[in-house]
Amino acid sequence: MQSLNSAKIVVGVHCGKLRTKGMYVQSIMDPAEATFYDQYDAAAYWCSATQTGFGPDGEPVRPDVCNGTRGCCKL
Repeated sequence: MQSLNSAKIVVGVHCGKLRTKGMYVQSIMDPAEATFYDQYDAAAYWCSATQTGFGPDGEPVRPDVCNGTRGCCKL
């Protein structure tokens, strides 16, 4: 089985419980994708521990906040 990964989520930097639908799509990322779209991130993220958009600590889950600074984070 392939491991889950996403271009926006980096193993060892972001919490291992952070999920997004893009992790389950088999596609090749275009390195020049940023030239076609604006920088707005419209992806929906959820925590695999709570199965919601909020982590076990009650805070929202997103790549910019799900890192080692949170007590519930599993790197």
